[in-house]
Amino acid sequence: MKIRRLIEKAQSVFDAEDRKTKAQKKSLKHVVKKLRKHEKSLQKQHREEKSEAKSAKLEDQIKLAHAQRKKGLRLLKDLKKKS
Repeated sequence: MKIRRLIEKAQSVFDAEDRKTKAQKKSLKHVVKKLRKHEKSLQKQHREEKSEAKSAKLEDQIKLAHAQRKKGLRLLKDLKKKS
């Protein structure tokens, strides 16, 4: 194989990895944004809730959404460091 051919193959591999990383970042940003909206919605419901049982259930859901959002942010940060 000629050098030009080898360079083209190597370039196509690197470009594919870049596209994959960019797609992951984009989808992760979308998920984190949706989780933030969901968490804020749950917090609003929690403030307005009068029942103790429902309030406790909403609080658990808020904690879960918050943990998942933080996990997504950590993954996004790791992806940015790699690129």
